[in-house]
Amino acid sequence: MTSTVNWIAAYNYLFAAFNSENKELYVSGATFCRMVQQIDPGAPSYQQLLPLRQGQGKSNSRKDFYWDLIQGLPEPERFSLYRVFINHIEVHDKPAADNLRNIVFGGGYAVPTMVVPVDLWNSEKLNNSLKDIDRAIDAHQYNRATTLSYTCLEGLYKTYVRKNVPDQAGLTDLMPLCKVVKDDISKRLQAQGPFPVEIVNSMPTLTNAIANSRNGFSESHFAGDSQRWLALFARDLTNSIGRLLLNFM
Repeated sequence: MTSTVNWIAAYNYLFAAFNSENKELYVSGATFCRMVQQIDPGAPSYQQLLPLRQGQGKSNSRKDFYWDLIQGLPEPERFSLYRVFINHIEVHDKPAADNLRNIVFGGGYAVPTMVVPVDLWNSEKLNNSLKDIDRAIDAHQYNRATTLSYTCLEGLYKTYVRKNVPDQAGLTDLMPLCKVVKDDISKRLQAQGPFPVEIVNSMPTLTNAIANSRNGFSESHFAGDSQRWLALFARDLTNSIGRLLLNFM
């Protein structure tokens, strides 16, 4: 799928920030290469890159090789890399970070579509689902972020039930699924001895919060940062519940 991102505009904003006179905001060649390696561990270090480019007859100016490294990545990794950039910039210049975020993540194709998995969940799959929610938040698609949180939780519950309570595999609604999962985890923990009942009993409350957020978010009258923090909270609740379930799958 082709995106509508203006990568040239995004890079011009990015380099202006990274070339700032503000020492905290400025990004050297070595630091930039380390940022790229967070997304692509096979990318060269600064010390490896310079002789490589020299041998290829390419410019070693920061503006040139930053662009080449970014554009050399497949588009999904490019989006992830810009998240790294925006996180760095936001600490020192929030307006600049917001401008860059709007350019890169404001398009309709910037957020991948999430599909409820049919196979066993694992930690990597949960992490990838949470990244999808982060991308929706970056795109200011807060209603979509809460929907993704709901979908992620639904997939986790369905997988847990299929694996551990197969006689209830026909359930489809989120809250009944949650109750079956909560009851099964409680039984497993009771068999091992005393446990903090309140933690497990909080699952329906947290799940209901996510479900209600998804159903009523578009009608809410919270503005700006309030909607963003609500979407972040829904993501964090999903993360907490998911980590708990993964211990029993």
